[in-house]
Formats: sequence, C-alpha cells, structure tokens
Amino acid sequence: MEGIRSEITGRSAIREKVSTSIDLPLSNECKRILAYANEEAERLNHRHIGTEHLLLGILREEKCVAREILFNKGLRLEAIREELARSGTTQDAPPVSLSMGESVHLIHLNLTSEALFRGLDTHGFNVSREHLRSAMGSAQNQDWETAQMELQRFLETIVDAIKERLNGDDAAFPIFEGFDWRHSLRGLRSGLSADEDWKFRWWLTLLLAEVLLKRFEQRLKS
Repeated sequence: MEGIRSEITGRSAIREKVSTSIDLPLSNECKRILAYANEEAERLNHRHIGTEHLLLGILREEKCVAREILFNKGLRLEAIREELARSGTTQDAPPVSLSMGESVHLIHLNLTSEALFRGLDTHGFNVSREHLRSAMGSAQNQDWETAQMELQRFLETIVDAIKERLNGDDAAFPIFEGFDWRHSLRGLRSGLSADEDWKFRWWLTLLLAEVLLKRFEQRLKS
C-alpha cells in the first residue's frame, strides 16, 4: 500500500487545496469506472457493488493512472474475474467511512434496491418510493429522460420527508451540511452512453439514499 501511495504522490501535480465541504466533480474516467463496476457486479450475479467490483472497473479503464499502477503491480482483469467467480457470492459490502462536516460516522452500505425499498416502507416514505419505482419502470422502457427526472424527484422528496420528520431542524441532522442532496443529480453531465449514464445515476442514487436513511435512523435512535 505504501508503495502504491508513493507512486500516486509522485505522479500527482501539487495544486491549490480545495475544501472538502463542497461537491467535488468526478472525472469522466471515474464515472466510467463506476458504470463498469455496476456491470461487473451484474456479471457475477452479486447483489451489491463492493470494492472488488470497483477494482475490476479500474482495471477496465485503460487510460487512467490507477489502472496503470495496478497493472504494473501484476493485477490482471481476467485473473481477478476468475478468482471472484470461484469464490462464489461475496459477503455484504464492507463498512465505508464517510465524512460530513465535522462528523465522521461508520455506515454499513448494502447498495441494493430491495434494502432501499424496505427502508422506505419502514419509514412510510411512500411518495419517494413511488418516484423510485417510476424511475425503474421508465428505465426498463428506455425512457431515459423520464427515468432521470424521477430519480431527481425521488431524492428531493426523501430529503423533504426526512426534514419534515425532524421538524425542519437542519442543525439536528448534520448530513445535509456541505452537500446539496436535493439537487445532487440535477444538471449532471456524465459523458456516458444513455445506458451507462443510467447505471451510473442508479448506483449513485442508491448510495445517496442509503446514506440518508442510515443517518436518519441514527438520529432517531439518539
């Protein structure tokens, strides 16, 4: 790990520091890697997107420094695919550390639509659930414009619903600090094909929504 870190540092240009409280843009390479990770999870019939799928996604993105470094360390796409296939179904996604403002929490992310729908049902977020179902239906019909619009509405309504449950007290729910959750997908230009763009948006939406629900549930228990 130290060798890889040193190599990344040596290849990185020193630039002006950027505040971590803003929504940092993803490169086109990173967006493609996330879309590839989704495809790799589907290929292996896995029900979550984990670090192993992200690794495969990196190795598929030939024009990036990460892939070059890993390739030089001996990692090969087909070999890792075969190893994962032999190992069978992987365990649930590992804990992911996320920082929001001054709070740092450890959250267990599953990134499955089934788990997300269960969470929406548990808390009675019916409007958000219907927008999410509509997004899925539109995507199946390849109506990408409607699918994207419904994903955006889903995020907006779930944020509004959570705030309403907390009596509109943003200060009591620090997850909203430093990130525009309501409009996180609005105006997003991925540069991917329509199908890849949908997969990227879907994965990102699952991530955002599950983080929101986990933080909301933590707040209810506190």
